Amino acid sequence: MNHCKKWTAWIICLAVTVGAFAFAGCGQSNQPAQTKKDVTINLLAQNHPWTNAIQPFIPDFEKQTGIKVNMQILTEQQTRDKSLMTLQAKSPDIDVWMSLKSFEGLAYYKAGFYEPLDKYLNDPKLTPKEYNVADFMKGPFTGEKIDNKLVGIPIIVEGPVVFYRKDVFQQYNISVPKNMDELLEAAKTIQEKSNGEIYGMATRGLPQAIPYTFGAFLHNMGLEWMDASGKPNFDKPEAIKAIDMYATLTSKYGPPGVVNNTFYQSSALFAQGKAAMEYESSNELSTITNPQNSRVVGKIGVFSLPPGPGGNHPTVLQWGVSISAFSKNKEAAWEFIRWATSPEMQRKLAEKGIASPRSSVWDNAEFKKTLEEPVKQEWAAALRIVMDNGNPEVGPPVTKQAEARKMIGTAIDKVILGTATAQEAASEIQQKLLEVLK
Repeated sequence: MNHCKKWTAWIICLAVTVGAFAFAGCGQSNQPAQTKKDVTINLLAQNHPWTNAIQPFIPDFEKQTGIKVNMQILTEQQTRDKSLMTLQAKSPDIDVWMSLKSFEGLAYYKAGFYEPLDKYLNDPKLTPKEYNVADFMKGPFTGEKIDNKLVGIPIIVEGPVVFYRKDVFQQYNISVPKNMDELLEAAKTIQEKSNGEIYGMATRGLPQAIPYTFGAFLHNMGLEWMDASGKPNFDKPEAIKAIDMYATLTSKYGPPGVVNNTFYQSSALFAQGKAAMEYESSNELSTITNPQNSRVVGKIGVFSLPPGPGGNHPTVLQWGVSISAFSKNKEAAWEFIRWATSPEMQRKLAEKGIASPRSSVWDNAEFKKTLEEPVKQEWAAALRIVMDNGNPEVGPPVTKQAEARKMIGTAIDKVILGTATAQEAASEIQQKLLEVLK
């Protein structure tokens, strides 16, 4: 899924796991007095559910504001290549674009590509109080900040959760795990009592994909990727324990060939009834509950990854929309972003299945009516934990994000394959991260 591209002195390898959701309707909102008419903004977006959903409502925005939107939709990699090339050239040809801060954010920030948004939020002429910025949940909103500067507004939120087979848990008298040790024990029990016919856990093993699911294991041991001084934390005993637990879960109680797996394979195994648990993106709910593809519909439950000795710190990932620092229509670009991320719009999106980054949406009565099924209620509860407590660092906060993530995954895979110990993997990660930081 990842496509790596060298750019001057650093490497970016953009990866994304997205879920499916839909967009409907558009809320009325007060328009800033100084809106410029007959301005055209260029929006660069991927062929992505958010893009496909918002496109039909662009005319409504144009009618409300007089701002024209030129929306260019490309494939995932084409979008990234174009944004990098355009921004590197300091061209004004992009006004707004979709950006994944957990991956390219630090590199783009250091390159000066983002227009800081704090001044737009703090100007009452540009942002009426009804926008209610305090309504955004801490996890996704913090994830759009770099060096405490806001460089984007979140449009969708996700995080790894545990999907599980309620029937299998009942059959083997297993309770929902209350801590990470119990999670490991549940996987072991399932693997043993089913004589290996049902895997205990399906999750990621592809090197560059591992940090997304491994990160919470590290955080729940009480560690960040880096310490306060910017030094990697893999020389700590807790890091060794996190690696050992993840490798044990995947090697002993996961499917063969797990080192080649990402969310596609994990969800396929779970949907086919071959795994009793799947630790994967919350966005996979629609895949595993689709009766056309799933054999376990009606048997699925959801819970957040249980806490470890260091507490409960799930990974949270958000996509955001940002303004180019080189745009010549920044106020118009901000008006589009404000419209697309307003409380009214977010609520309407949520009613169609989007995981909104706004707190008020989750408390809205109309939205709650869409969560009548028990699996959706559990999904919402698990995702709420992710959003309330989530750590937005999907990988180490380094410029060479792709290189760092793949290196971490490769080292952990050696433990999964039995060619290295957790101690050796931790030492390798520590040394190579230090080299990346040079």
